[in-house]
Amino acid sequence: MSPSAFPDSASSGRAFPDLCAVYDGLLSGEDPLLSDAAQTDLRAFARLYDLALETANEAEVWRQVRVRLQQDLSRPLQTTDEWRYEGQARAA
Repeated sequence: MSPSAFPDSASSGRAFPDLCAVYDGLLSGEDPLLSDAAQTDLRAFARLYDLALETANEAEVWRQVRVRLQQDLSRPLQTTDEWRYEGQARAA
C-alpha cells in the first residue's frame, strides 16, 4: 500500500492529536456528545488492543486506549534496513 493511500492525518503524524481532539473531553468531565461512528471507533480501538472494557464507560475506555495509542502513534515508524526483509540494493 502506498503512503498516499493513508489519510493525511495518519501519514502526517497528526493521527494521535486528531483523536485526542475528539475524545479528550471525556477525560475532563465535559461529557462531549460523540457521534455513533466515534463511539463505535472507540470500542473498536479497545478491541484491537485486547482491552477487556465491554462494560466500562466511554471515559475509562478512552483513558486506556489513549495510553496505547500514544505509545504507537506518537513515535516515528521504524524505517531502517534492520526492519526490512531485504536491503534495497538486493531488492532491485
